[in-house]
Amino acid sequence: MKSILSVIALSSILAFSSTASAEKTSPPEKVNINKASVQELDEQLSGVGRRIAEEIVKHRDAYGPFQSTSDLDKVKFIGSSILDKNKTRIAYE
Repeated sequence: MKSILSVIALSSILAFSSTASAEKTSPPEKVNINKASVQELDEQLSGVGRRIAEEIVKHRDAYGPFQSTSDLDKVKFIGSSILDKNKTRIAYE
C-alpha cells in the first residue's frame, strides 16, 4: 500500500513539474509598448518593475508613441540590458 501511494505521489509531482516547465519555455507574449498600462509593462517585461513601467508611460505621454528600440532607449532607467531581455517581447504597433 505504501509503495502505491509513493508512486501516486511521485507521479503527481512529476506531472506538476513538467507542466510548470512547459509554461516557462513557452514563447513570451508580445507587449504593445504604445498601449500597455503600467501594470501590464511591470508584469510582462523582464527587468521592468513598476518604477520603470511608470517612466515608459510618462515618456510615451510626453513624446508620443515609440517607433523603435532607439526611442525606448531614451526612457529614464532603460538600458541595453533591459532592451536585450525584451527585444522579442516588445511590439511597436
